[in-house]
Amino acid sequence: MMKVMPYVDILFGNETEAATFAKEQGFETDDIAEVARQAQSLPKVNKKRQRVVVFTQGKDDTVATVGEKVTMFPVLDIDQNDIVDTNGAGDAFVGGFLSELVQERPLEDCIRAGHYAANVIIRRVGCTFPEKPDFH
Repeated sequence: MMKVMPYVDILFGNETEAATFAKEQGFETDDIAEVARQAQSLPKVNKKRQRVVVFTQGKDDTVATVGEKVTMFPVLDIDQNDIVDTNGAGDAFVGGFLSELVQERPLEDCIRAGHYAANVIIRRVGCTFPEKPDFH
């Protein structure tokens, strides 16, 4: 993985993956925000574009970093009884995020779309979406 890291523009992961990455890289921290900051600052070939690091944490805030700035984004509130199946939530988050990124929307909008997509997925059996999503 470290052979390709210099070419990574956007790094996505969840809290478990972030903790494992930190341990393997000797970051000597279990603070997800600090792991994101250190992962963001790893060497990068394309200096024209800063690396973005995004770590989801289930019901806890999503951590995102661009440059030296680490931002915490609260996830959408959901009644725990409404959670049906968490399979695919991370992939849905990434899909939602990227759907805004390709439209050159700001990071906040990308995260909001990711949260929306993950929130929809966990309310349904399997990786399915309603016929007409209501993301605005």
